[in-house]
Amino acid sequence: MISFLKFKNYKKIIERVLTKKSFGGRLLMEAIDDESFADEVLNYIRLLSSSISSKEMDSIFNEIRKKTVKNYEKAKTITDEFNKKLSSCLRSLAYFYFLESIDEYSVISDGIVEKIREKYQNNYLDIIAQIDKKYLSIDMKNKVNYGNDNKEIEDDLLKKYVVLKKWQDEQHYFFEGEYWNFIEQVHIEYLKTNNLSPFQLEQEVLKKRLFDKLRKRKLLDIEICSIISELYIKEDVVKLIGGKMYGLAVLNSKNIPIPYSVVVPTFTEIMQNDLTFLKQKYEYYSIRSSADIEDGKKNSFAGMFDSVLNVEYKKILEQIEYVKNSVNNERVKEYIKLNNLEKPNMAVIIQAFKEPQYAGVWIGNSLETGVLEWVHGNGEKLVSGTDTPYNEFWEKSAFSGDAIKVKGVTIGEKMLEYQKLIKCNSDFEWMILDGELIMLQFRPVTQNIYRIETKKREDEWIYGISASSGIVSGEAKYLESPDESLEKGQILLANITGTSWVPNIMKAKGAVTARGGFLCHTAIICRELGIPCVTGIGMSAIEKLLQYKEIELDGSIGRVKGKNK
Repeated sequence: MISFLKFKNYKKIIERVLTKKSFGGRLLMEAIDDESFADEVLNYIRLLSSSISSKEMDSIFNEIRKKTVKNYEKAKTITDEFNKKLSSCLRSLAYFYFLESIDEYSVISDGIVEKIREKYQNNYLDIIAQIDKKYLSIDMKNKVNYGNDNKEIEDDLLKKYVVLKKWQDEQHYFFEGEYWNFIEQVHIEYLKTNNLSPFQLEQEVLKKRLFDKLRKRKLLDIEICSIISELYIKEDVVKLIGGKMYGLAVLNSKNIPIPYSVVVPTFTEIMQNDLTFLKQKYEYYSIRSSADIEDGKKNSFAGMFDSVLNVEYKKILEQIEYVKNSVNNERVKEYIKLNNLEKPNMAVIIQAFKEPQYAGVWIGNSLETGVLEWVHGNGEKLVSGTDTPYNEFWEKSAFSGDAIKVKGVTIGEKMLEYQKLIKCNSDFEWMILDGELIMLQFRPVTQNIYRIETKKREDEWIYGISASSGIVSGEAKYLESPDESLEKGQILLANITGTSWVPNIMKAKGAVTARGGFLCHTAIICRELGIPCVTGIGMSAIEKLLQYKEIELDGSIGRVKGKNK
């Protein structure tokens, strides 16, 4: 398995370069078990980010396609080992989506368009529209022959745009052929279901493959948990390791100090021999609950489940079972009934324990305000209420009194710093152990201690991506699917469009989409048809526009606003 530090660096580059999160997430999951795949992807990104010619770029794209095909053909020949067939299918798809991302959803493709804009300034949309029209593929029925026709284009920058458009078409044709039909059948066979959309099907396959492998380990260390916490599947990861371990993984991923921690995943049974590696590691342990509905944004389950401190090695297994059984506590049953929740499943954390000098909590009301409380000794005194805690009320990143410190560092300031790293109003548990500040828990704040008034400036314009030039005003209509009908002269509002949307786009005098970028299908078709288009404004903005009788669309600047409520 890839190391966490390497995975984090890989993710950082993927997120910086690829602009479609779902494709990026696909590449992250493929790299977890195969470090060499991550190295390969990073090398391609390095090459494509360098000063290469359009011919070299086309050659690299072709190389990635060959690897897509190679793994696909390999999968078709495997008849006796299903897991190997599945792995070959998923690797083929990983290459496919990597090429799709680089070609259409990346800073590399966006950078080419931006360089064209800088070079040709006010004429760049017209120039690109001419190229789009030359290589017209509106209905996707007749494959465009790119051949060597682009020799008449002298600017290699424009040739790169032709390469992008070529591979966009190549990807569509390849995927819609027998390729996806074969892979879909393998996915269905693995999941034993065929009632999911293609995207859901693949996502469920990827998650099942990953989690099946992880459960076989029986105990997951903080490095593994930190890796999977970096994936874009938080809800599923929490179902595996629970909310509390997920919070610890988030802290660890931000290089925030925590105790040694491992977790027994949900639905995993362990024996005494699975724990032998802990015998000489530490003298005492904490056995802590980590239910799959604990420490969430809506319901914290704070104090509902049992945890045990100061546990000797020989009693770890016994206390794990005790903590697991706390899902049946009466207080848990009442909490579930009150909040209309499902019954939880329990993961259990094994954490190094030593009596601290101080223990406390922090509740953030905003990234600049919060409340700090602490007691002498361990946090049970604070949670149980047996000791009256000291407290500090922080406002505007400051506290006027004598703040608690460790090694000259103000703890309240560290809490604010950690919140900003996590980008979330946070409920922290912490301790001072051997003169060091150690974090014991993180969860999102479910309710502020006191209300913070905020005022937001309203702007009449909603900004997205300038995809096709022109300014229009008129009645807008939102379509859920291409089967619905748009009246001629209306402005089309949609989440995203595909090839089957062309009849409606052709009737529209403008188009606005929640998703997509400069190279999405909507943008290219609108440029080909010469109608204004703005993409990528988000569904909340679409919903806001639907409150108006008319909208104004400025495709040259990439903005839209409502008119006449």
